Amino acid sequence: MANKRKRPAAMREEERQAQRAAARAERRTRRAAEQAAQNVPQKTEAPKAPQKAGVPHKKKKINKFRVAVVCTAAVLVALVALGVVSAAGVRTPISSIAADGEPEFFSTVKPQASAAPAENTASAAPTPSSAFDGALFIGDSMTTCLKNYVTDGAGSTTALSDAEFMTRSDYSWGEAQNELNGGEGGLWLDDDTALTVTEAIDRFSATKLYIQLGKEDLTYNDVSDVTSTAQAVISALQAKYPNLEITVQAVTPMLEWIDYQGLSSGTIAQYNEAMQTYCTGKKNLKFLNIAAFCTEGYLPAEYCADPEGLCIHLNDEGCAIWADYLLGNKTPEPSPTPTPTPDPNGDSTDNTDTTDTAGDTYTDDSGDYTDNTGDYTDDTGDYTDDTGDYTEE
Repeated sequence: MANKRKRPAAMREEERQAQRAAARAERRTRRAAEQAAQNVPQKTEAPKAPQKAGVPHKKKKINKFRVAVVCTAAVLVALVALGVVSAAGVRTPISSIAADGEPEFFSTVKPQASAAPAENTASAAPTPSSAFDGALFIGDSMTTCLKNYVTDGAGSTTALSDAEFMTRSDYSWGEAQNELNGGEGGLWLDDDTALTVTEAIDRFSATKLYIQLGKEDLTYNDVSDVTSTAQAVISALQAKYPNLEITVQAVTPMLEWIDYQGLSSGTIAQYNEAMQTYCTGKKNLKFLNIAAFCTEGYLPAEYCADPEGLCIHLNDEGCAIWADYLLGNKTPEPSPTPTPTPDPNGDSTDNTDTTDTAGDTYTDDSGDYTDNTGDYTDDTGDYTDDTGDYTEE
């Protein structure tokens, strides 16, 4: 059997090169097909040597769904990366700023050139509180009127809504003094918890105290006794809370002619004057004359909430004036002491109702005074003694 002749090495090398050229051609054809599927223009190349006959070739089919998934995933990854960088506070690099100065991808609004850089909120100063943050109002039914105005009325839109209120309709200076001496609390929370005046101050961590009392005390008590009790309470509170700012609020007067067991516009005016004198010039102690709008010394009827009752409580219009004094929208002026007015019911001096039949005082008939014993008669502003000793013509 004849031996098979070996092919020269040069011929084998030519075959290998032809196979490699055919493989390259196949890859170019596959890429061209993929690019055509994606509408990407393909780069024109010089034709290569044809694939050698007999070399198997299998054309790979493009998976369009896989290509779409890969592209979408790449876009999502890029967006997530941008969000992480932005949240971390990383500034946009200079290279990403467009020619007109707008940062790409981050904003379409051009920042103002004069805008100040944002401050670190962690080190920024806290927002200032209102003047009534930390304020506590204590009082009787008169202060309850203000509480209702602030809680449910127009006062709810003012800084007074930041204050706390502890009231009871018949609370008094006397009861506050009893509490300071160890007595039980007389101020009630909504949950029926009784507090003393000092417990209320501690519970609300009050830094300012607005107190209005005296209506109850002036009933059946002399003005001097009431002011003495009030001053004792204030002195004790100042000793216990040396940094507490205390504002004593005046008691507003009553309707004209009203006198209820010693409580009248006249006794209220005396009490207010004494308390204002006591508070003047003392550290952390002020007097707010909320009765100043009663320019005649009496409560005007249009501001009275209970004309058929005690005739002393303020309606919403009156509380609005009270709030204006507290908020500094109005500056109160000294209120006058009421001048006694003739009482049409005959309870006080009246030029037709009051007659002294015992002969000890006088009878007023027409603005002149006549002693019914006949000793002194004033008819025209002159005085005549009935003995004829003194006559002024």
